[in-house]
Amino acid sequence: MRELTALRPLVYATRRLKPGEDFTTKTDRDARILIAVGRAKARRVPGKIAPPPADVVQKVVQSNPPDNAAEDLSKLRSEYQELIGKRPFMGWDAAELQRRIDEVLAS
Repeated sequence: MRELTALRPLVYATRRLKPGEDFTTKTDRDARILIAVGRAKARRVPGKIAPPPADVVQKVVQSNPPDNAAEDLSKLRSEYQELIGKRPFMGWDAAELQRRIDEVLAS
Protein backbone atom coordinates (compact mmCIF):
# COMPACT_ATOMS: atom_id res chain seq x y z
CA MET A 1 0.00 0.00 0.00
CA ARG A 2 1.48 3.27 -1.11
CA GLU A 3 0.33 6.85 -1.11
CA LEU A 4 -0.03 8.22 -4.65
CA THR A 5 -1.23 11.38 -6.36
CA ALA A 6 -3.19 11.13 -9.61
CA LEU A 7 -1.58 12.88 -12.59
CA ARG A 8 -4.48 12.33 -15.01
CA PRO A 9 -8.13 11.42 -14.54
CA LEU A 10 -8.35 7.72 -13.73
CA VAL A 11 -10.55 5.12 -12.11
CA TYR A 12 -8.98 3.05 -9.35
CA ALA A 13 -10.84 0.71 -7.00
CA THR A 14 -14.24 2.01 -8.19
CA ARG A 15 -13.20 5.63 -7.48
CA ARG A 16 -13.05 8.35 -10.10
CA LEU A 17 -9.92 10.33 -9.37
CA LYS A 18 -9.13 13.80 -10.67
CA PRO A 19 -5.61 15.09 -11.31
CA GLY A 20 -3.95 16.15 -8.07
CA GLU A 21 -6.15 13.93 -5.91
CA ASP A 22 -4.39 11.74 -3.35
CA PHE A 23 -5.22 8.08 -2.86
CA THR A 24 -3.85 4.87 -1.39
CA THR A 25 -3.31 1.76 -3.50
CA LYS A 26 -4.34 -1.69 -2.36
CA THR A 27 -1.02 -3.30 -3.28
CA ASP A 28 2.52 -2.22 -4.12
CA ARG A 29 2.12 -3.85 -7.52
CA ASP A 30 -0.79 -1.53 -8.36
CA ALA A 31 1.32 1.45 -7.34
CA ARG A 32 4.25 0.39 -9.53
CA ILE A 33 1.94 -0.09 -12.53
CA LEU A 34 0.17 3.27 -12.11
CA ILE A 35 3.51 5.05 -11.80
CA ALA A 36 4.98 3.21 -14.81
CA VAL A 37 2.08 4.10 -17.14
CA GLY A 38 2.20 7.75 -16.02
CA ARG A 39 -1.19 7.89 -14.32
CA ALA A 40 0.11 8.66 -10.84
CA LYS A 41 3.20 9.69 -8.93
CA ALA A 42 4.38 8.69 -5.48
CA ARG A 43 3.39 11.11 -2.76
CA ARG A 44 6.17 11.98 -0.39
CA VAL A 45 5.17 11.86 3.23
CA PRO A 46 7.50 13.86 5.48
CA GLY A 47 9.26 11.81 8.10
CA LYS A 48 9.16 12.55 11.77
CA ILE A 49 12.35 13.71 13.44
CA ALA A 50 12.77 13.45 17.16
CA PRO A 51 13.94 16.60 18.93
CA PRO A 52 17.55 16.60 20.12
CA PRO A 53 18.27 15.44 23.67
CA ALA A 54 18.20 18.12 26.35
CA ASP A 55 21.91 17.78 27.14
CA VAL A 56 22.84 18.52 23.51
CA VAL A 57 20.62 21.61 23.48
CA GLN A 58 22.17 22.79 26.74
CA LYS A 59 25.70 22.39 25.33
CA VAL A 60 24.82 24.40 22.22
CA VAL A 61 23.30 27.19 24.28
CA GLN A 62 26.34 27.29 26.55
CA SER A 63 28.80 27.36 23.64
CA ASN A 64 26.89 30.16 21.86
CA PRO A 65 25.81 32.67 24.49
CA PRO A 66 23.45 35.37 23.18
CA ASP A 67 25.24 38.59 22.34
CA ASN A 68 24.01 42.06 22.97
CA ALA A 69 24.58 43.21 19.41
CA ALA A 70 20.90 44.06 18.91
CA GLU A 71 20.86 46.20 22.06
CA ASP A 72 24.08 47.94 21.07
CA LEU A 73 22.74 48.63 17.60
CA SER A 74 19.50 50.11 18.93
CA LYS A 75 21.49 52.35 21.30
CA LEU A 76 23.67 53.56 18.43
CA ARG A 77 20.60 54.24 16.30
CA SER A 78 18.94 56.30 19.01
CA GLU A 79 22.19 58.21 19.59
CA TYR A 80 22.50 58.89 15.85
CA GLN A 81 18.91 60.14 15.74
CA GLU A 82 19.53 62.51 18.67
CA LEU A 83 22.71 63.92 17.09
CA ILE A 84 21.60 64.21 13.45
CA GLY A 85 17.90 64.77 13.92
CA LYS A 86 16.77 62.04 11.52
CA ARG A 87 16.59 58.28 11.62
CA PRO A 88 19.62 56.26 10.44
CA PHE A 89 19.56 53.92 7.46
CA MET A 90 18.50 50.53 8.82
CA GLY A 91 21.01 48.71 6.62
CA TRP A 92 23.97 50.17 8.49
CA ASP A 93 25.75 47.93 10.95
CA ALA A 94 27.16 49.05 14.30
CA ALA A 95 30.57 49.93 12.87
CA GLU A 96 29.09 52.21 10.19
CA LEU A 97 26.82 53.94 12.69
CA GLN A 98 29.73 54.48 15.08
CA ARG A 99 31.85 55.91 12.25
CA ARG A 100 29.14 58.39 11.29
CA ILE A 101 28.55 59.40 14.90
CA ASP A 102 32.30 59.99 15.33
CA GLU A 103 32.34 62.18 12.20
CA VAL A 104 29.55 64.35 13.57
CA LEU A 105 31.20 64.65 16.96
CA ALA A 106 34.57 65.52 15.38
CA SER A 107 33.11 68.44 13.41
